[in-house]
Parts: sequence; structure tokens; C-alpha cells
Amino acid sequence: MRLRMMAGLAIWVAGQALAFQAAPAPTHQAASQVHSSADAQLQASVRRAIANDALLSDAGHRVVVIVSDSAVVLRGRVQDDAEKSRIDMLVRSVSGVKELTDELDVKQ
Repeated sequence: MRLRMMAGLAIWVAGQALAFQAAPAPTHQAASQVHSSADAQLQASVRRAIANDALLSDAGHRVVVIVSDSAVVLRGRVQDDAEKSRIDMLVRSVSGVKELTDELDVKQ
């Protein structure tokens, strides 16, 4: 009886493990999530433009870039208003950006 109960428990645990592995991973809206390959390419281009600018601070290089339907949203903190303006100008110069929402905060 005890052996049968232990075997049943082992089978149940194995079944739960298989069900867990087969279940799709939960999807969370990540800050850098994109919705199409065109958006992914645009996001990469915007990130590259920001990363390649030697005049930006470390904070400026770490801004979050969100792209959806060719509209770009920038989030994060930057050093000052000049850096905020520079990033805005860089992003607007990237081919394919239809709209830009600047939600960057200036460090105090």
C-alpha cells in the first residue's frame, strides 16, 4: 500500500514537472519590447545612434528605447537639458522614426 502511494506520488510529481515545462513562459511587457521586425530594426538603429555618440554620458547611453509602429518612446535619466536635446536630435535623424515621445528625466 505504501509503495503504491509512493509510486502514485512520484508519477504525479513527474506529471507536474512535465506540465510546467510544457507551459508557455509568461509574457511581460518589457521596456524594450518590439512588435515587428521593422520595429526591431528601427530600435537597433536608434540604439546604435545613441551608443555611437561619444558626447553622451553613461546615463545618456543607457536610455530605454521602446518602438511600436515606428513610433519611438525614450525613457530614463540624462545628465542635463543639453544631453536630452542631443538624444532627441539623434533619434529624429534616424531614418524610419515617424514619431518621438521623449519621457527622459534630467538628473537633479
